[in-house]
Amino acid sequence: MTASQAANDLFPVEGGGELTGIGDRLVEIRFDDPDHRLGTCPEVVMERLDPRRPEPCRSLPLDEVGKGRYFGWLPDDVRRVVVRADETGVADGRPPHIRLRAVPVWRMILLAVVHRPRRLRRVLALLVAGNRKGAKMRFVRLFDTIGAPSYALWARLREHEDARARPAEIAAVANWPTRPTVSILIGPGSASAVATTRTDLQAQTYPPVQVAEAHATVVGDIWGSVPAGTRLSPDALLHLVRPFAFDPEVVASYSDEDRIGLLGRARDPDFRPAFGRAQAETGALDPSLLLLRREVLEPDENSSARTAAARLLEVSRRPRARIAHVPRVLIHRRGRIARATPVRSVPRLDDAARPSVSVIIPSRDRADLLEACLDGLFRRTAGVDLDIVIVDNGSREARTAELYDRLTAEPRLRRVDRPGPFNFPALIAAGVEAARHELVLLLNNDVEAIESDWLRAMIAEMAEPDVGAVGARLLFPDGFVQHGGVTLGAGGIARHTFHFFARDDGEDRGWLARRRDVSAVTAACLLTSRTHWRSVGGMDADRLAVAYNDVDFCLKLRRAGLRVIWTPEATLVHRESVTRGPAEKNAKLADEEAVMMERWAGVLGRDPFHNPNLSLVAEPFVLDGRPGDRRARFP
Repeated sequence: MTASQAANDLFPVEGGGELTGIGDRLVEIRFDDPDHRLGTCPEVVMERLDPRRPEPCRSLPLDEVGKGRYFGWLPDDVRRVVVRADETGVADGRPPHIRLRAVPVWRMILLAVVHRPRRLRRVLALLVAGNRKGAKMRFVRLFDTIGAPSYALWARLREHEDARARPAEIAAVANWPTRPTVSILIGPGSASAVATTRTDLQAQTYPPVQVAEAHATVVGDIWGSVPAGTRLSPDALLHLVRPFAFDPEVVASYSDEDRIGLLGRARDPDFRPAFGRAQAETGALDPSLLLLRREVLEPDENSSARTAAARLLEVSRRPRARIAHVPRVLIHRRGRIARATPVRSVPRLDDAARPSVSVIIPSRDRADLLEACLDGLFRRTAGVDLDIVIVDNGSREARTAELYDRLTAEPRLRRVDRPGPFNFPALIAAGVEAARHELVLLLNNDVEAIESDWLRAMIAEMAEPDVGAVGARLLFPDGFVQHGGVTLGAGGIARHTFHFFARDDGEDRGWLARRRDVSAVTAACLLTSRTHWRSVGGMDADRLAVAYNDVDFCLKLRRAGLRVIWTPEATLVHRESVTRGPAEKNAKLADEEAVMMERWAGVLGRDPFHNPNLSLVAEPFVLDGRPGDRRARFP
């Protein structure tokens, strides 16, 4: 058996079998693999009692002598833990020794203090704010970062991986459908900076490239410009040109980047999402090297001055245009990346416009929450004509009846009674059916408006004909983030992005202040239209009555060619309980996870707006030692 045949072999873990009853605990797993049976980056697999539920998997880079240490939190329904070898695993030799043990509380705290003091302070800030649920969740995820590789180690693993694949990648070029010719303009700079970039371009593994300085005549099928002093990985053009060779509708390609520090070391990686028009409009997509199909956008005398983000937007407006993102760090820039400069201002409605919206609010008792929600609509929602439909799911409390009695004279509000077992999609469908207007806002009864222009901001996003749904920035009452969009595959099926992050401390790297194309948004505050709702069949009331119905709805919109936008221009408070313990076990949850896996297996875990080099288990921006698919991808 060869080394490659050893890939994906499973190895037992001492103390990792028959774990029933000890889930929801932090464990440490120590590795000793002197003969490298596991390879350089094995994967810890946590098998669950219900095989239909997604199995958490975490990769762990081992050192040169095969040693490593993993920290991770077991799911509450874990059955056993095993380790899967990677493709570099050796078939013969001594079996590895892998040992699991639970970590006591005192050691958890010590580990957090020593290894992640800044993250621990954020946990304590949540605790001080009374947000116990958030504090626990972030404390749990804190340990996923301790075992994550440093960027230096991660980059070295990728270099070894690329070196192994390089001969086959170069040989494959001869079989490409086309082999586009490439011209690269080097921007102005010192003679040494220009020479550095020219040397890297001339050393590319892709067939000969024309290299010229700014304003020179460009020939070739593909062109791009790059700042002087920028370093390029030897396979940069090979990976960036490949999408053009296989798809005539590809008009542009870009990649991930990092920064060369003062000591010449790579640092500060910028792992980008696939192309999203909203991201480009904010200036967040501004790569140092952007390749463009020459017939689509010719270089001109202003090529060096125009930002890549502006050029991306220009070519993206062409019919059927496809923009490829290569999730590899191929470009190494000098100096810090400039602050994103918006290419287009935030969409706004004309001051004279007064749109009409039907607001659908499913509700059952909790008159205090419903009253606050309605107060936000009536008193803190400006410039919109509202048609509010409360879909009552069998309220029984006297206080709720009193609230309804007080509201009987309100002409903007109607009530639709739908008693029976809770079924969120069915309640929403009843509200949409009763809606008087084309635009419909799905709104939880525990969401409260705090700024007057929030709904107009969401409506302005819907003005784009290819937008199918818009979501808002939702905050807990303490100011921490409840919803910053949804990341597919995170935590299994999907998870709110930047959940429990502080809004303004920079931990989000500026994304919470930028409009973004996303794969899904929560139905706690979701604007769509009756036309889009009906065109995709609404939400699934039969198989997704409780969970993931909003994610499924958004994915159906995207499959129909419509975009989903998240905007911080609409910020509301979501009074989801932050003091309760874990939710009651729901017998339907595993069933609904199975439905999502069956329906969207090819999409979950491949969110185009999540970079595959980053973990889907840990919080945002934590490196995955064994990245997902690094081939070119599209939104």
